[in-house]
Amino acid sequence: MGPNQAPPPDTGGGDGGDGGDGGGGGGDFEPGEPQIFTYIPFNEQAQADAWAGRCVDGCNATASVSWNGAEEVLAAEPVWASDSDMLDVYGAVDEVDDMEGSAASIWVFVTDEYANDGNMSMHLLLGNAEGLKGVSRAYPPKAGWNRIEMWELAAGTGEVVEIEGEEYIDYGTFAWHDEGFSLRDINEVGVRFVANGKAPEVGGQLWFDNVTMTPASGSGPLIVGADDPAWTVMDATDGVTVQRDDSGVYYEPTAADQKLVYLLEGPVDLVGRSFDMTFTVDQAFKDSGADVQPIIQLNFGSYTGEFSCYVGNGSLTAGEPYEVNCATENEAFIAEEGQNIRVGLQVKNEVAGRVTINSMQININAGGGDTGPFELVATQENVDAGTWGNDNWQGLNGAPDLSYDAAEDALHIDPNWEATDSDERTIMYVAAEDELPDLEGATVGVELYLSDYYVTENPGMAVQIYIQQNSDSYAGNYGSNFAISAGEDLGDGWYRFERVMEGVPTEPSALRVGIKLQGAGLSAREEAADPILLRRITIE
Repeated sequence: MGPNQAPPPDTGGGDGGDGGDGGGGGGDFEPGEPQIFTYIPFNEQAQADAWAGRCVDGCNATASVSWNGAEEVLAAEPVWASDSDMLDVYGAVDEVDDMEGSAASIWVFVTDEYANDGNMSMHLLLGNAEGLKGVSRAYPPKAGWNRIEMWELAAGTGEVVEIEGEEYIDYGTFAWHDEGFSLRDINEVGVRFVANGKAPEVGGQLWFDNVTMTPASGSGPLIVGADDPAWTVMDATDGVTVQRDDSGVYYEPTAADQKLVYLLEGPVDLVGRSFDMTFTVDQAFKDSGADVQPIIQLNFGSYTGEFSCYVGNGSLTAGEPYEVNCATENEAFIAEEGQNIRVGLQVKNEVAGRVTINSMQININAGGGDTGPFELVATQENVDAGTWGNDNWQGLNGAPDLSYDAAEDALHIDPNWEATDSDERTIMYVAAEDELPDLEGATVGVELYLSDYYVTENPGMAVQIYIQQNSDSYAGNYGSNFAISAGEDLGDGWYRFERVMEGVPTEPSALRVGIKLQGAGLSAREEAADPILLRRITIE
């Protein structure tokens, strides 16, 4: 792990600035109590003092924990004892009365050794004042920084439920939790590492950063694309403009306080929220000595802003992406209809060269409720209600059977490939009126579990992502087919496919969102073909 790989903001360097007022400063506003429950950037040693390591269920693994001041991260040094170890790295936090419906996340840096081995899994860990614990679904280790998170937290009943003849324990949105666990009085957060067959000699340091616990948070973050027209340059001369290329959205500032920002339209509430940004500077910028200041700022009224997320020039390397997570603790950040909030960055001091925002996500719950992003997931209720369908109006034998898999919390797809009256299998989510926004320009992503049966034993299946009207002419947008090899390998048999929707049908709006599994290229059409799971469809 080389230097300056950690994602937290650098609070040193420069004057901190007030960001310019764009029509007014912060005035006499005094922020109230922050609505972020917990935010730990590990930018000082005291923030690491309450953290430790422990082995679960009597194993013999250990982990020493310390503060890495050079990288401003928490560092853990595990010593693994067996291939079945479960190791927690955890910390005490100020007690939160109730986290039902809320969100939590931690960034974890893992080395190539863990990623190449591939066995270990990582789980977000929460504990309450009664000493009971709950853990999230498994995250596979990827080399570098991994965001481990849960949205819309909900504890289960802990009772056995029967679904389609199979018995399962209700753990809510958790993969598992202690009997009697609840989200009341949460006072501990961390990550559980499960060896899951990883040999003890496979090891290395683990880094932790940007621990965030936020109030009720909606279905997920707003992912801001480079091609979004809401990007703009502010407080700059006419010659400084928004530009785009394959690396992201960028500008070439000529003076301090010139801004490259995304205008987030109201109604929206950013109180107690955060945003993640990756940006890159070129050599001319580095040589100028200028700093970068990520910002959130009202674009109306008092122009109150949050300017504490400051990155000094000394932390920047030309051509290397720099990641920050910036949190707000200011009750002013509410925009009504017709107002907007600036989210982005500005430069400080004398400047030259170029700054590129490679990616940005705003961790919010939009007040209007219809701006996205959206996550479409199967539940027993919406499968029973017919929200998920196979569009088999022709009555074909070659249509998939759909059911809810409670153990995997996913849509279970039996493709019935042996039926040859059709080569494609349609799986669709039928949205209610006004449930989804205009899908023009949206990125639709699909996460599927595809066993080795489809990868090596019986290859040739393709995936097609589509949207379609649910009435009138049933016009649709179907796009091209994806081979399985074109999907993003998420690990453990899960793949993600996505495409940008252009030329979306309107009047009426498209309400069907789904996939068509194309089986014409399969080596064999077998009744015993493995089922396929659909974990989620995302619309960003």
